[in-house]
Amino acid sequence: MVESIEYDLIICGSGLAGLRAAISATQKAPKIKIAVISKVQVMRSHSVSAEGGTAAVIADDEGDSIESHVYDTVKGSDFLADQDVAERLCMEILGRYTSLTSGGCPGRAERTAGSTSARLAGTAMPGPRTRRTRWDFTRCRPCTTRARRMRT
Repeated sequence: MVESIEYDLIICGSGLAGLRAAISATQKAPKIKIAVISKVQVMRSHSVSAEGGTAAVIADDEGDSIESHVYDTVKGSDFLADQDVAERLCMEILGRYTSLTSGGCPGRAERTAGSTSARLAGTAMPGPRTRRTRWDFTRCRPCTTRARRMRT
């Protein structure tokens, strides 16, 4: 016999965009039944696998700034990134990730000191030291329960 489960919303993809969509849906309709479907394990989504994690400026007075983060982001793309989009990303990312983690997305934020170049290249290259918050979404494991809830 085949078991059938019904959902109000099915989200394809368990990366940050998919998890954010699930959080938004539950904020608008708290009793909604949601399934997050992924072709890979949660720990293999691109959001987790991205080199260097995700960074955000935490304090302008500690030698870092939104402007330098925008420059680092654009430079890291070999200047192929849309600069307006990079600027918006760098301006909004701290609030977005705080919202994701407080909404139940697995992950942890930690203050790290690191070279701007190292963050971009993933190597220990010399450069100005900055303090940014880096989110690590590598601690999530799916349960083996019927509902397949995520836990950290």
